[in-house]
Amino acid sequence: MTQFYPSVQRAAVCDWSIRVMFAVCISILSLSACGQDQLPAQQRSFLIGKIQAARTIDAENLANGKTDTIQRLDSVYQAQKAKRVIGQLERNEQVSQPEIDDALDVPPESISADARGELIRELTTAERRDELGEQTHGPGNDWLAWDSYREQRDRADSIVKALESGKEVPWSEIQGALRVPEFP
Repeated sequence: MTQFYPSVQRAAVCDWSIRVMFAVCISILSLSACGQDQLPAQQRSFLIGKIQAARTIDAENLANGKTDTIQRLDSVYQAQKAKRVIGQLERNEQVSQPEIDDALDVPPESISADARGELIRELTTAERRDELGEQTHGPGNDWLAWDSYREQRDRADSIVKALESGKEVPWSEIQGALRVPEFP
């Protein structure tokens, strides 16, 4: 039995060292993955400054006596999103690029006739993309994707009709209607 003892001991040491190496590799990979998702301190600080500037504009729009109720609500809504993203960045939490872009968005004080026409064109393009997504993801194939595209197309269509008729539409609703659902 003493003949097997050294080989058993070598196997146990080898098994232990493999486990340790595996744990170290997993730790290194997870640390490197964390580093890739998080922004460098300088870039994070720059983004916080940009989002804070957008939030200041939202506050100015809110205080402006020229803005109507819809514009004020949009400014409050955007300022809250900016505040949330700033907090996440300050806590060094991961924030997606669409969330950052959304926090940087500042609703306009008003929409000119030219801008209204451009928004209608963009919404019509988004509507066509939604319709294409609807056709690609049929209800029998992928009901959730199909329904998401259908709802988004209907949302864009109703906002186009409202803009064409001259109604005021909240900026957040316009931005939401411009987004196209993402499904593989």
